[in-house]
Amino acid sequence: MPHKIERKIAFGPSALDDLAQAFDTAWLELHAWGIEANTDEQVQWIKTKLAQRIMEYAAEGELDVARLKEFGLQGVPHLCAHRVGPPRRTSFTGRPMRARFNG
Repeated sequence: MPHKIERKIAFGPSALDDLAQAFDTAWLELHAWGIEANTDEQVQWIKTKLAQRIMEYAAEGELDVARLKEFGLQGVPHLCAHRVGPPRRTSFTGRPMRARFNG
């Protein structure tokens, strides 16, 4: 499914490194929590949602890796409801996931 681009944003090499580090550490944390997904499609959906959230926050000027990671994790359903971090700016509309992901 194509994603609508609402505005053009450019990040320099250092910022891209920060975004990648935030995504990678968030994904490792989700995996350590025992993230649940039934299909490769659901895994891709989670990764896409995570990346979108991190980029959304970075586009507003935040480049602290820990804050980017926390904001990204807040976009993942029910797994992150207990976490403290930046306030939620959008509501979640995805479907629930059931089976444990082992990848």
